[in-house]
Amino acid sequence: MNAEIEDMNPLKQYADQVKFISEEMKAGNISMTEGAIRLQAVAVFVEQDAEIIEDERAAERMRKFADMIYGVLDKMKPDRRVMQ
Repeated sequence: MNAEIEDMNPLKQYADQVKFISEEMKAGNISMTEGAIRLQAVAVFVEQDAEIIEDERAAERMRKFADMIYGVLDKMKPDRRVMQ
């Protein structure tokens, strides 16, 4: 039953994708550029789903999540990165 509920929650699925991409970048399995491309694709899908979802509260959460992803992408730009 819980798996069915999880499958119906696209926001969780998108969050899992973002987490996976982040872990892949940290592990060095994909480059920062590849990670940014993948994150941007996820953000676009989130925005598209937010437009078609009927529950306005869920749609707003999805739009906020997309904004968060875009904020991360902005920080990933070479001129914005902090070198450690």
